[in-house]
Amino acid sequence: MKTKCFFWAVAMICAVPMNAHQVNDTLTTTPDTLRMDTSMFKLAEVTVEAQNVIQKVDKQVLLPNREQRKASHDGMSLLQNLQIPRIVVNPTDNTVKTLANQDVQLRINGIEAGTSEVMAINPNDIIRIEYHDQPGVRFNGAAAVINYIVRHRDTGGNMMLNASNGVTMPGWGEYHLSGKVNFGKSSFSLLTHYSPRDVYWTRTNTETYNFTTGTIENQEVGEPTRFKGNPVNLGLTYNWTNGDKNMLNITLRDNMQFIPHSMTNRDSYLYQGTDSFTVHDHESSKSISPSLDIYYEHNLPDDNHLYFDVVGTYINSSNDRCFEQTPIGETVADTTDVTSRVKGNKYSLISEAIYEKDWENIALTVGVRHNRQWMENTYLGSAGATVNMTTTETYAFAEVQQRVGKFSYAAGIGAMHTYIEQAGQKQSNWIARPQLTLSYDFGKGVFWKYKGYVSGYQPSLSAMSDVAQQIDKYQIRLGNPNLRPVMFVANEMQLSWQSKYVNLNLWANYSYDHKPIMEESYEQIIDGTPMVVRTYANHRGFHRLQVAPSVQVRLLQNHLIFTVAPFANYYVSLGNTYTHKHFNPGVRAGVMGMYNNWQFFGEVTTRSNNLWGETLEYGEFYHHIGLGYNADSQSQQKARSLGVSGWGFRAMLMNPFSVKGYSIETKNLSALAPNTQHAEMRDFRQMLILSFYCNLDFGTQRADAGKRINNEDTDSGILTATK
Repeated sequence: MKTKCFFWAVAMICAVPMNAHQVNDTLTTTPDTLRMDTSMFKLAEVTVEAQNVIQKVDKQVLLPNREQRKASHDGMSLLQNLQIPRIVVNPTDNTVKTLANQDVQLRINGIEAGTSEVMAINPNDIIRIEYHDQPGVRFNGAAAVINYIVRHRDTGGNMMLNASNGVTMPGWGEYHLSGKVNFGKSSFSLLTHYSPRDVYWTRTNTETYNFTTGTIENQEVGEPTRFKGNPVNLGLTYNWTNGDKNMLNITLRDNMQFIPHSMTNRDSYLYQGTDSFTVHDHESSKSISPSLDIYYEHNLPDDNHLYFDVVGTYINSSNDRCFEQTPIGETVADTTDVTSRVKGNKYSLISEAIYEKDWENIALTVGVRHNRQWMENTYLGSAGATVNMTTTETYAFAEVQQRVGKFSYAAGIGAMHTYIEQAGQKQSNWIARPQLTLSYDFGKGVFWKYKGYVSGYQPSLSAMSDVAQQIDKYQIRLGNPNLRPVMFVANEMQLSWQSKYVNLNLWANYSYDHKPIMEESYEQIIDGTPMVVRTYANHRGFHRLQVAPSVQVRLLQNHLIFTVAPFANYYVSLGNTYTHKHFNPGVRAGVMGMYNNWQFFGEVTTRSNNLWGETLEYGEFYHHIGLGYNADSQSQQKARSLGVSGWGFRAMLMNPFSVKGYSIETKNLSALAPNTQHAEMRDFRQMLILSFYCNLDFGTQRADAGKRINNEDTDSGILTATK
């Protein structure tokens, strides 16, 4: 019998076409590599393993192996275990960024999702992960896209609990609870995520004001100051799926932010020559942003697909700030008191429609996206004003992809129109957005890819607000309603080599922003007192060059993985009156060990700095080690009888070898008013975090489709006066 199974398996393998490109959820490899459907991985006693990274013209297809799945308890931890060289997963807040500190767009079955939705994914339900390292025109300028392709439950449902808490820092926590129930063609899901923070920062500021009347130097030494935030994310989704014909998805979300003590708050002593002051800077804010997302998908014969998405969002926000600089002693009689209160209301309607057509070797995508926003912010206190603004952004695009032998290309064209109206002032602009992606498969694991594109963006609502906010005794922040949209060009190149044990990758990027919106500072005499006005303007240009090679070594049948990814960033900021340059080398290195149900991991990431305008932000430097255990419920009859599909725990030590703890730093390079802001949290050294998760399943599986597009509005448009 075993012999018959063996010959039957060999016959099936030989029958697989060697030049096929894609068949639904089929795993596609290069022409020199075996290609198999996911349902054919195990044939009787024969196990076939596919390569774990499949290169395509528009993305990389990542196939998590058995060890990586067993060491993961949700979609976010699986992403961390994959050790993608250019992707950094922060283990403390689960944010996902590139090495260049750019936000990564997360999606589930094509749906744009948040961190909480990714944390609700069971790793065993993930078929593959599509990593768009050079996203196409439909992703609207995203730096990178991670798309989880997930199989869905059939009947019954599931619940997931994930809780993390800082043992040595009890004010830090991450709590996630989600559930889903399926019946017939319908399903309901509920999601809650709570991320409390109650910690203390210590800040040190050094400021110099080079006024025409003389120079003022301030040295500010801070006391431990409280930061407290209580963000809550809620989501309720109804899904109706009619086989492969059509699907309706309705989601009601509410993202709530309650921050009684802002991260920028500070209590400190300020020394100015022989004079000294106490400084109390306190800000609190809150916002609620309910939204309704209605999505419809219609699949036509001959691989024609239509997708529609409409999202309505309301953001109600408030911000209160009090700044007090009080003299110490009788020699100084100068007191500064700044108060401000902002109440904001913003409405937005985002709509998108996409048409897709697939042929044997060609794919066509055509779409249009329209975003209209209405904003009203009322500024009270030291700055009294009401700002009303209407903005629209319309983006139409088309892209064709084709593979010819080992060569592939994707050619796209897009056009963006922006319209802004504020206080009777109107402006309308057009920006062309072409894009070209080329790739070539040299065989034997060598793959080359290039992407060049032109894109653009319009000013933020806060930067355009026609209002002034006093920052402190010497500074004012002023919006600029005359800002214009920005065009930028970018070129990316990637060369990779993949073998059974080693992956080598070289990624490089050069981009240029034409007339970028960056900060501008100038001196102005107000009521006889010199002040620094910090505002925004369209400047000459901005250049950035980034290089990131990486090496990944897999040993002991993927039970041990080492990753080393050095990087180098070079920035040139060309302001109207200034030029700043910055070079930042660094490295990210990690190790992942997996044996049976146990996992050991460690990672170190040096600072990835960012220069923009005259502000230099030093990135995070952190390291961590940890140990985790994921129970295998298949070997636990009692757990399986209770419906527990998985449970586990993890212990992680943040910055175990740090002496000073965790710190962040920002420098302003202005010739008029340079400053350095340094903040540190000593309690973040040797911080022990314990995590526990549990998955409860009931029922079987069903092919519940996921929507392809999603839009969400989160920008309140408030101009703040914090440093």
